[in-house]
Amino acid sequence: MAVSDLQQALDYLYGLNPGAMKLGLENTQRLLRHFDNPHLKVPTVHIAGTNGKGSTAALTESILRASGLRTGLYTSPHLLHFSERIQVNRSPIKDDDLADLIFRVKQAVEDLNLPITFFEFGTVMAFLYFLEKETEWNIIEVGLGGRLDATNLCQPEISMITSIGRDHTQYLGTDLKQIAYEKACIIKDFGTVFAHLENEGALSVIKKVASERSAALHLLGKDFQAQFKSLDPNLQTFDFSYGEFHFQDLQIPLMGKHQVANAGLALAACLQLKRKGLFLNEKIIRQGLKNTHWEGRLEVISTRPFVILDCAHNPDGVRSLTHALQENFSFRHCILVLGIMKDKPAEEMLNIFSEFADRLILVKPNQDRAMPPSQLKSHLESCQKPIEIVEQIPYALQTAKKTANPDDLICVTGSIFTVAEAKQFLADDPSV
Repeated sequence: MAVSDLQQALDYLYGLNPGAMKLGLENTQRLLRHFDNPHLKVPTVHIAGTNGKGSTAALTESILRASGLRTGLYTSPHLLHFSERIQVNRSPIKDDDLADLIFRVKQAVEDLNLPITFFEFGTVMAFLYFLEKETEWNIIEVGLGGRLDATNLCQPEISMITSIGRDHTQYLGTDLKQIAYEKACIIKDFGTVFAHLENEGALSVIKKVASERSAALHLLGKDFQAQFKSLDPNLQTFDFSYGEFHFQDLQIPLMGKHQVANAGLALAACLQLKRKGLFLNEKIIRQGLKNTHWEGRLEVISTRPFVILDCAHNPDGVRSLTHALQENFSFRHCILVLGIMKDKPAEEMLNIFSEFADRLILVKPNQDRAMPPSQLKSHLESCQKPIEIVEQIPYALQTAKKTANPDDLICVTGSIFTVAEAKQFLADDPSV
């Protein structure tokens, strides 16, 4: 395949407007039907949540793959390349397959004369690719909400809800009960759902929907337990119990106590599948958890000073990040390289960041949706910490590194787009 073919395919795909949101299922359903409903032919785990769903998907996939299963993993958004969204056995879709798939789905869209969004198109691609590559289990992450998300056409064996918080409020609203309802709608009739919910109002909604759909609801902290135990620079250890299953000193390489909760959800779901016949033993569980990788989440790029990337992009994510940095790293000063999108609650996020950081460098990711750094700074008028604007992320990283002491910590955060640009720059020039 010529490079130009792939570029032509990707140009078409991105021409569908990655930022467009059109919540609904009819067009996706028609397109899937055209391909003989590939989403119904492979057993699926479906994961919704405000924060943590990507990490939980990665943990679940790693356990299932360690058991010998051929896995499909669909997540969004990507960091560096679209191919990251569609993976088989954690290998991103190859360029040839990606271009071919885009052109085939494009032809179907044109034949059916369907208006289609970027996410709908990608979701159909994923289901079709997984069927053709003969995956045995698919782990599917919800894009936005749940009820009207394109992924919600699957019929999962297991559903998971990782958290309920405020994000994408222009689509889901600000009321936690309404947000909970949107996410609860991934629960299927007579299904099984695992959830981690700390807000009582949100929990009441999830319970109500599960009851109405005669679904079995299993709650972290009530029906199963995942207890943080200890950490070292590269691993954190936790104990787990669920019914007849008890494990001590399980380890994950994902930092932050919130990842223990995500690991607990993933493990409980996999053990439920074991009860249904999946081959799974303690050795497999330990191997799957310990070998999980998920980039851009408390990802340590270098040390002395620490350079850390994290995709926190809403207030709950920011709180988890700042707590995790305090708990997992020893440093003298924290320098934040910070870029946030216009549609996020920047003022609330900045209030948390400014209390935690010793210095802030405000940047503008190369995205139309990015909030100008001058506007970010306007939310920090009462902040007494040093603040500077260095719009381009590469220069901001260079500035931070030049002025940081070896015992400081630099964290790049605020948006997945901020992290993606930083990650690409650091990959191209690791000397920075």
